[in-house]
Amino acid sequence: MTYRIALATSAAQPELDDRGQEILSALRSAGHEAEAAVWTDGAVDWEQYDAVVVVGAWDYAQRYDDFLGWAWRVAAQSLVLNPEPLVRWYADKRYLRDYESEGLPIVPTQFITVHDATLDHDYLGTDHVVRPSISGGLAEAFRFGPGDDEASRAKLEEIKAAGNTVMVSPYSVEAGGVSLVYIGGEFSHAFGRDLAAEINADPAEGRPTEVLVDAEPTAAERELADAALKPIDPSNPPLYVRVDLVRASGGDPVILEVQVVQPDLHLERLGDGAKEFAAKVLDRVAASKA
Repeated sequence: MTYRIALATSAAQPELDDRGQEILSALRSAGHEAEAAVWTDGAVDWEQYDAVVVVGAWDYAQRYDDFLGWAWRVAAQSLVLNPEPLVRWYADKRYLRDYESEGLPIVPTQFITVHDATLDHDYLGTDHVVRPSISGGLAEAFRFGPGDDEASRAKLEEIKAAGNTVMVSPYSVEAGGVSLVYIGGEFSHAFGRDLAAEINADPAEGRPTEVLVDAEPTAAERELADAALKPIDPSNPPLYVRVDLVRASGGDPVILEVQVVQPDLHLERLGDGAKEFAAKVLDRVAASKA
């Protein structure tokens, strides 16, 4: 059977980036019809597709309400990957509070809503990062130091004025990061991240720059990443998920975030990453037709 698959992308990259193009080619090489489709294009007939895979919607955080509305509408017409309920829950990083309440270790984070009157927070006078709880990554993460209290308050006020909840976390250049990628419900690969270099790097192609290093997750990191996926309904699993962990000063891993909306999976770190990803897409489409 031949499937028709759309790779949902942004208007800024209507033909996808290089990694999206590789997935497109892999799907076509497998004998299926695949094309890029801009998620904000009202002329697209999403019902014509057997599946819509979100691989290039880098602007989702800037158009959050529109994006969630689009995902909900398309889910009634086609198979959306990742599933719309997961997209809705994980798009706002306040889900981290649910992890914390379940006893899973997260990076210490203070959330400040638009209704909170104060501009003060727990991390003034220290190295910390301020960002919206709905944000697309490092391009919207702002680092401040012990002497930057006024600048930190100003950024917090700016984010609140835009109608967003603010999240503030401590920042340590000593902390190492490791990301674990799961595709089709199975652990696929991992890579390390130089967080100190990332937070100071300029965005590339409109996206945050990730500074990668080779890394193998420890047993404790694998255990924590697996635990972070347990709240997900196994009957409606993600096609892909990336669990970002930080190695705290004591060496124990904690959850930085869990990405199911628009993570960079760095499939190039696999020999046939795009081909493997395409195969999992086709498996998911076939299962939906069974």
